[in-house]
Amino acid sequence: MWWRSEFEARPFPYPPPNTRAPKECVKLFLVRLPMARQFVVPRNLKLLAVPLSQIHDNPQVYGPIISGVPNLLSKFSFNLVRD
Repeated sequence: MWWRSEFEARPFPYPPPNTRAPKECVKLFLVRLPMARQFVVPRNLKLLAVPLSQIHDNPQVYGPIISGVPNLLSKFSFNLVRD
């Protein structure tokens, strides 16, 4: 979850301490899709597969929220199990 107050342009990964009610809350979800599913993207948009190493610390290209995803993922331990 990313929080933004009325006065801040950049969102924070925690509620800003100087406000009672944040203006905006952005939530990111990690969802595992079954193998039979497909991504459907409108024709006027593109779906890109970008390595996490390229996203990390690159807010000029991907914005502050997406460039912070590798930092958020580093807090978790993932065990991949193949079916």
